[in-house]
Amino acid sequence: MKRLMQSGFAVGLLLLLVVIGVINTAQLHNLESRVGAIEKNGVATKAGPAVKATATSTASALAGTTCYSSAEEETASQDAANILDPLVYPSNWPAEIARAGTLKRQVASDPPGLNLLASNNAADLSEFYRYIGSKVALQSPWDPDHWYADLATKVTKSEDGLTYDIYLRSGVPWQAPAVDTKDPRYAWLAQPHEVVADDFLFTLQIIQNPQVVGRAANLRTYFESWKAIEVVDDHHFRVHFTENLYINQSVLLDLHPTPRWLYLYDEDGQKFDDATWGEKQNSHWYNQKGIGTGPFRFVSWEPGVKMTFERNPSYHLNKCLPANFDGIEISMLKDQAAWLRYLASGKLDYTQVQPAQFVAEIKDKKPYLGEEDLELLVHQEASYFYFGWNQARPMFQDKRVRRALTQALDRQGLVDGVFGGLGTVTSGPFDQGNPCYDPSIAPWPYDLDAAATLLDEAGWTDTDGNGIRDKVIDGKKVQFEFTLVTYGGSTEYENLASVYGQALQRIGIKMTPQPLEWAAQLKKTAERDFDAYSGAWVPGWEIDLFQLWHSSEADKPQSSNYVSFRNPDGDRIAEALRREFDPAARTALCHEFHALVHEEQPYTFFYQRKRPMLYWDRMNEPVISKMNPHRDARLMSFSSAQE
Repeated sequence: MKRLMQSGFAVGLLLLLVVIGVINTAQLHNLESRVGAIEKNGVATKAGPAVKATATSTASALAGTTCYSSAEEETASQDAANILDPLVYPSNWPAEIARAGTLKRQVASDPPGLNLLASNNAADLSEFYRYIGSKVALQSPWDPDHWYADLATKVTKSEDGLTYDIYLRSGVPWQAPAVDTKDPRYAWLAQPHEVVADDFLFTLQIIQNPQVVGRAANLRTYFESWKAIEVVDDHHFRVHFTENLYINQSVLLDLHPTPRWLYLYDEDGQKFDDATWGEKQNSHWYNQKGIGTGPFRFVSWEPGVKMTFERNPSYHLNKCLPANFDGIEISMLKDQAAWLRYLASGKLDYTQVQPAQFVAEIKDKKPYLGEEDLELLVHQEASYFYFGWNQARPMFQDKRVRRALTQALDRQGLVDGVFGGLGTVTSGPFDQGNPCYDPSIAPWPYDLDAAATLLDEAGWTDTDGNGIRDKVIDGKKVQFEFTLVTYGGSTEYENLASVYGQALQRIGIKMTPQPLEWAAQLKKTAERDFDAYSGAWVPGWEIDLFQLWHSSEADKPQSSNYVSFRNPDGDRIAEALRREFDPAARTALCHEFHALVHEEQPYTFFYQRKRPMLYWDRMNEPVISKMNPHRDARLMSFSSAQE
């Protein structure tokens, strides 16, 4: 689950979170006055900067064709043992691309830092590192079953699956750190560096160092079978595994390098000592900046304002997947109700549309926002949303209680009435388009009478006539009251909490909503400092259950099993899934787990979202990533100039 939406995403998770991101919104404010501009040799637009046309590409020449970024890569592809595929453009690759201009987009909040391993919030960090970073291989955004050459041109594996050899592309330079190397203090960083095998060894050492918290802690479960990285030479390293697990290959191919020459040193160039270097990563002096080898280079970050990136002219995939813009500017816009206002006034090139705004301002209202030049795209997301019940709290330890809480939530009514019909109620922890999801398992119906009966059976009754159920636990009478952490700044979740709270009150439960900003929510969930919370995950393409669901993760600091789910059958399935390679058998295990969590209800599985996106028609229709919709600006582009 490496791309989990965590908060910052955890897992991950990708933590991510992902670790997804934030759910949000509010009503559209009055539109700001429009701006118009015509720049010399540029595109005249009604609400935004002109875009100058430079090199263009033609779909008839690229769509469905193969591309090699170097002769070295093409030669490596001829080796039958190479598990990497040559890059093939999708059929909907844009007909014309003007590789110029600055792409302007937004996120809801600042990340907690830019150290990909020591910071949290997997969703936002993973997005930023798609622009500035590179990995062993590039998982195709449009066909995720295929991995393309990236920093490695060739990867081979032994017959028993316990040894992989990775052959790195030669001559790939690290971007220069975002410091003034003319300042004597940073002169030690003036020397250029090439990506070498030791950079991948250092990544593994960071992840395996228990002193490093943040995303590294979420990822450790995926690296338990990693025995060692053997550096053969600067451009060849070998990975040894203790066991042949299904996830080994995808975790390896998804591995990114970390420059030891930067992160093992303090700001004055003094090396950290061996005993505390891991701890130093958590507060490293460079953690507010980014560095990588990707299509863009990190330039600056003004917290609460914006983050900027510029084209990397030394990008090793420039022949096949060059940066489509001179730069990217990501604004930090906490007020998500203002996103459409910023779009209409030309301060954004595209934006996601929140459900309330979609219903009030967009649905069946073309031209959108009164602008003929705005286009709408509605796409399916792989993420699922849920409420997590902290089973370390006594009131949530009985599955009958958790099921009662689920049956007290009118999920279909909320999707239709609050979330604009933009989604489908879900019943399990998988993307509904994935074979792992079992469509025969129907979501528990909204039924307050059934919920009340389940609470009675679990021993929660109103013994003192105050309207709140209670139960004696460990000799003490406990009132059924809890706090639900929700996404702050979200009109939808404010309305949801109100509707849900009223329903719970009718069956004798007092729920208090606690709206929190994303960073604060991440902290609470990571520290298990909550009763219940609203969350979302983006499952990885290659399904693995350990990070979220295995009992061994429940007590690990910073792990993603936030709800402390422990179940022997769940553990058995998770362990079997890691060792199963047959697709049909894997699907059967997934369905067994789906049925298990449907009965146990560690989460109240809510819905799988559809996401509306508005963009100016000076942009090509976005090529949507199957893994990270709207969070991959590498797939965005401007069309060529049209007067």
